[in-house]
Formats: sequence, C-alpha cells, structure tokens
Amino acid sequence: MKQQIKGVLVHGGVAVLTTLAVVFALTKVTHFRGDGEAGAKVWFYDQSAQRLYPAPRDLIPPDGGNDARVRAVVIGFQGLGNDMSQLRIAYLEKFNPVLKALLQREVAAHNARKPFTEKIPSRDSAYFQNNFLVKRPGEAIWYTSGSEEARKLMAQWHDWQGPAGQRPIISVPSIQ
Repeated sequence: MKQQIKGVLVHGGVAVLTTLAVVFALTKVTHFRGDGEAGAKVWFYDQSAQRLYPAPRDLIPPDGGNDARVRAVVIGFQGLGNDMSQLRIAYLEKFNPVLKALLQREVAAHNARKPFTEKIPSRDSAYFQNNFLVKRPGEAIWYTSGSEEARKLMAQWHDWQGPAGQRPIISVPSIQ
C-alpha cells in the first residue's frame, strides 16, 4: 500500500511540474508574440502644420477629432536612411468614422488581451475599400481605396528614384 501511495505522489508531482512548465512556456510565447511590435511607429502627417511625425503603429487615422492628422505612406531611398530631406510622402490615409471606431475597439480588445467578437472586414472587401480613404498631400479630394484613381495613386511611388537613382523603399520612423 505504501508503494502505491509513493507512486501516486511521485507521478502526481511529475504531472504538476510538467503542467507548470507548459503553462510557463505558453505564457512566455504569448508574451513575446504580443510584444512583437511593441514600440513600432509609423509616419503621420499634420496637414495644418505640414509636418511628419512618428506615431504608434496601432493609432487609427485620423489622429484626433478632425482630418488634419492622418497616416502618411512615406518613401525613402536605399542607402539614404531616414534623412528627412530625402523622404517623400507618397499618399495619406484615413478611415471613415464608422470603420475607425470598429478598428479602435479591436485594438483596445487586443491591448487588453480580451477576445474581440465583432467581424473585421478584410482589406479586400468592398466595405473596407469604400471606407478606407487615400489622397495626395496638398489635394482636397479623398478617394476610396478601391477606386481606379486610388490604385494609381498608391502605386505611383514604385517608379520614383533617389537623387543617384536609388530604389524607393517604405520608410518607418526609427525606434528611439
């Protein structure tokens, strides 16, 4: 009888330690996966001040209550880094208020590590393309991203060249 109790205790102890190790490993994997983009920044553009500024990657444009501060797709050139004099804004982006609110709820749930049960439209869906807007800096007209004009606008930077013929690359702000 003592042998059986000893065996149960040993196997029970091994099972508990194995379970704790698995839980610890899963916690670490989840932690690293969740923090993979911690501190990542993207460019935003203040149209009133006509200046670029770095903002958290999960900030949904426009930034604030009006359309003045929106995300900017900024292009640099290979070998020139983030030399501000060499950066060019390809186009600006924003979401309409309804889609922006939905995306903000999703980000909040993710940051709180809570499940998000609402349906997020895919980027290829008509709903997304009709509510995601782009334009050139300095122009007044916003185009829905699914329109022919928007597709041309979003692709034009691929043909740009740097001062010595360098290839264009998407620029992101440096993490400080």
